[in-house]
Amino acid sequence: MLLSGQAVARNGSKVVARVGSAAAKSSRPSSHLRIRTKAAASKDLFCVGQESLGDGSTLFRFSEEKPPEPVAAVEEPAPAAVEETPPAPAPAAVKEAPPAPKKEEEKPAPKKMAPPPAKGFGSKTPEQTAIQPAVIIGAGRVGEALASMGGGKDVVLRRGDPFPADAPAGPIIVCTRNDVLEQVVHGIPPGRWGDLVFLQNGVLQPWLEKKGLQKCTQMLAYFAVAKLGDPVTDGKTELNPEGLTSITGKWGEAVAQRLHAQNLSCHVLSKEDYAVRMFEKLIWICSFMVVGASHGGCTVGEVCQEHRSQLSEVISELAGVCSATQGVTFGPHLTERLCSYGMSVAHFPTAVKEFEWRNGFFYNISENAIASGKDDPAPLHSELLKAMNVLA
Repeated sequence: MLLSGQAVARNGSKVVARVGSAAAKSSRPSSHLRIRTKAAASKDLFCVGQESLGDGSTLFRFSEEKPPEPVAAVEEPAPAAVEETPPAPAPAAVKEAPPAPKKEEEKPAPKKMAPPPAKGFGSKTPEQTAIQPAVIIGAGRVGEALASMGGGKDVVLRRGDPFPADAPAGPIIVCTRNDVLEQVVHGIPPGRWGDLVFLQNGVLQPWLEKKGLQKCTQMLAYFAVAKLGDPVTDGKTELNPEGLTSITGKWGEAVAQRLHAQNLSCHVLSKEDYAVRMFEKLIWICSFMVVGASHGGCTVGEVCQEHRSQLSEVISELAGVCSATQGVTFGPHLTERLCSYGMSVAHFPTAVKEFEWRNGFFYNISENAIASGKDDPAPLHSELLKAMNVLA
């Protein structure tokens, strides 16, 4: 491009030229110009820059030094596409095995407890049970047996011994025959009569009322002692496995505890319930003794086995007398229950004793009935007594 009629200025090796719009519109590339100056021959100049002016002209900047060829931008090869590793397939869902049943914690085996004792039985040993010390009057089989249960703290008196001033303040258990009761009671200070405990068989109530002792403790001892010093045999039967010994009154619990400590039965009863038990035992002893004695004094077991029919008839008579005169109602199977007890003491001999307190109770009722023009309510019982000459 040849510049003419335009301002050209040299600045070192650089030339500045202002070109009008016509020249700017030349189609020759502006990067290579030939400029002729006065000072020197024509030289090739190289456009190194341009600037648009406000009047529409363009200001070019030239240099004699050829500018370096622009380095073609080397396109960096695009990084090879990294083939993405397909994600590993999700592991197949593992079907969880059902949890093993939780093992139950082994509970300690419950302590084996002894079965509860039958009604009227105790389970404590004498060492575990505080036995109420007692005065025991009568040193026979029953008296000695009761004293052996007291742990050595009892006072044992023989009939006729003076009552000690320092006697323990507990029950006074009378283990004597019925015919000496008057003597025994009067040997005890009246202030201690309320502590009396009577173990005698038979009907005591009329005598007790006469003496003002009707509120004293009474006991039906169904246990047996074969001879002095022998162990006690409890009065348990097949039909009454809970035992039959019973007690009522002030010292009932204390005396029962003494027996319970030896695993012997003893039921503490109300006065009314005790009366039923008392009449049952009265019927037992009166019927077995009168039937056995009328057959030569055979054993209780022989009465049950060989004279059952006669025994059943006497039992029925005596039970009827008690119900009619005392208002007592007995439980079912009375004959069977009395025979069951009889077989538990089958070796006992038979004899009619203490008539006033036992068989005499029924015979007097029969006599009074006859005297009033009525039939004898117990004719077989009366007949057997008359045949034995025990009515004198």
